Amino acid sequence: MNTKRAALTVLSIALKIVIIAVVILGIIRLGGMAFDYGHSVFQEEAVDEEPGRSITITIEDGSAISDIAKLMEDKGLVNDWKLFYIQVKVSKYAKKLEAGTYTLTTAMKPREMMAVMSGEDSAEES
Repeated sequence: MNTKRAALTVLSIALKIVIIAVVILGIIRLGGMAFDYGHSVFQEEAVDEEPGRSITITIEDGSAISDIAKLMEDKGLVNDWKLFYIQVKVSKYAKKLEAGTYTLTTAMKPREMMAVMSGEDSAEES
């Protein structure tokens, strides 16, 4: 009886250790992924190197930032529309993007594209 109880106690402790180890490894993995994504938000990168490809996009009046971000990904100006969406939301351009037709390049960083679409840059076409 005591041997059986001791075996169950050892098994119970081993199982708890395994569960704790899996939880700790999961937290480390999720933390690393969160850090990488957060780093991507603030460490802007262009899709292509200079000179890149010129692409014309049209933003309709009243377009949501998410729609603009999806359009940018569809046109190949950004790699991840969700990342661009977050970049716009945390930037000073969150409420400044204007409707219009713009010529952007794949060599531009996201913040440069935001500047053009907010009217701060002279690269805008009417």
